[in-house]
This record gives sequence, C-alpha cells and structure tokens, in this order.
Amino acid sequence: MLEEQIKNAINKLSESGDADLCEELIRTQGVKSPAFAQAAFKAGIFYPAILYQDASPEIRDKLIDLLENEKADQLKLADSPYYSQLSADDIIRRKVDRCLDALAMIGDDTVVEYFQKWETTPKAWRKLLNIGPLEYAADVGGWCIEDGKRKSLFFEECYALEKSENATPEDNVYGKTASEKCPSCGSSYVNMLVLDGRDERLSFLGINGKIKIKYCESCLPWTESVFCRYTEDGESTIIQQEGGENRFFEDEELNNRAPFVLSKKMVPKSYCADDGLHDCAIGGRPDFIYGAGYITCPECGKRMMHLAQLGMEFIGYGTHYIQICRDCKIVTATYQQT
Repeated sequence: MLEEQIKNAINKLSESGDADLCEELIRTQGVKSPAFAQAAFKAGIFYPAILYQDASPEIRDKLIDLLENEKADQLKLADSPYYSQLSADDIIRRKVDRCLDALAMIGDDTVVEYFQKWETTPKAWRKLLNIGPLEYAADVGGWCIEDGKRKSLFFEECYALEKSENATPEDNVYGKTASEKCPSCGSSYVNMLVLDGRDERLSFLGINGKIKIKYCESCLPWTESVFCRYTEDGESTIIQQEGGENRFFEDEELNNRAPFVLSKKMVPKSYCADDGLHDCAIGGRPDFIYGAGYITCPECGKRMMHLAQLGMEFIGYGTHYIQICRDCKIVTATYQQT
C-alpha cells in the first residue's frame, strides 16, 4: 500500500509538478526515499526543499558540480511565467539559490565540506547572493558550523502536540496564566509550555526536571522575540522583552484553552508543516513561514536549538517558534504569520 502511495506521489510530481503528495509522505509517514529528490531534480522542482532531505549521493554530487564548476546556468528549473520577467543575472541567482537550498537540506559531511570551502573561498556566483552558503545551511537545512564542527539546530526526535479534553493536569503541557503581569501591556504572562524532561518521551531534551516556558502572548506578535530563563524545578523569569502593544487576551480566555498532550508515539522529524493540520510539536524540524529565524543566545552567543512549534491549532493565530540554549538555560519565543 505504501509503495503504491510513493509511486503515485512520484508520478504526480513528475507529470504535473505537484509535490504535495510527496511532502505529505515525508512529513506524516516519515518516508525516506531518494526517489523524491531524483524525480524533483529531473523535473526542475526545488520547492519545497524537504524533497531533497534524503537525496542520493548522485543527486548531491550533481548539485555540487553545478556550483563548484560554475555551471549553475545549466540547472533545469520547472517552467514558470515568472522567469520571463527576470534578467539573466536574476535567473542565475535563482538557480544558485535552488542548488544551495537542496544541498543545505541534504547537509551531509560532503555538503558541509563544500559549504565551508565556498564560504572561505567564494565562487563567482557568490556576488549574486545576499547571504553566504552557511546562512543557507541554517535557514534551510537547520544546521550550522560551531567550533569547527557541524551542529544540528533541531532535535531528530519529535512528538506531536494534540488536543485532549480528558487530559490530566500532569499530562497537559499548556500551563495557563502565570501570576506576573507584563509591564508593557498589562496582560498576564502565560506558561505556554510545561515540559517534564523526566518523561521518557522527552529524554532527548537532556532536561532533568520540569521547565516552564513563559512569555507574554499579547506582546509576542509585536516584538522580534522574548527571552526567558528557566530552572529545572518549574520556575522561569522573563529576562528580555521589547515593548509590545495593547492587551488583547483576557485571563479567562487563556485559562479556558483546551489541554494539549504529547502524542503517545514519535512522529517523523519533519512532521511540522505550516498547514494548520500538523503544525504543533515538540522537537523535530521547524517549518518557518517566511524564512528561518534561529536566534543567537544572548549570553553565550551560540545559535539556539529549535524546541517547539505552536501553530494555529494550539494558539489560534500565527505560529510561535520556541528555541532553547540548554547551556545557559534560556528559551526564546518568536512569532511569524502569513
């Protein structure tokens, strides 16, 4: 049955350029098949980049060859009326961009080697770009170079967050309002997530107790990010927040939200998608709405790791992305909306 689904998805991708079925198989069923990338590359399709997550070394090497040997102009792109409006340089820029997107998603040792090489010894195509290869690595692939080594910016393990009217207080990860008020808007702070690292499912987080992730939900859409320091005994303190706007959540509304619990079983690492259906999870790869936003820890200066994505089902508007620095015990929340 699954083999037939994969075959149908690839046929649809090849014949019409529709990648939805392939993406669905990757995100919800965790299908790992180099055939997705092979069909996409042949058809000149590079969006969504998740199609290249499990690309074969053959496809990887073809992409590398195009950039290493300045042959990006030979890359095939699926037909689009949009391209007729672009200059020759803009078309090359788009092709280089697509190559880097796919390679960043592959992100193996060979890609890391070339990205570092192209960063320190730029190719001619670098002049066409606003950012270097290592920014593609973070923005698209979810990895960076830290202390000379590749560091993943997300956890491979992932558990969905699901509504549960019958959840016990111990199972509910939504912590409701805190006692403190936001000094900017007067709303109550919200313990948006309460996570117990002693839960076997969350052992991958490396947290030895319970943490509360607190921020002002009213202000978050109006500020770039909010930082919170946590302890493993369930306490947390806001340490950095820019000014917000007027209060628009009442405590009663926040406290009456439905409980959310962790899924019983692990879901694929790329489970999260900005589709309003499966956009709430702990761990895994985030699906940023308009460009990645991996934040730098305000204390150690290192990139923070993605911890949770809270989408429409959880909060009812936009998407909240929560990241963590376990060394400094700091979390941050950011907001994106279409």
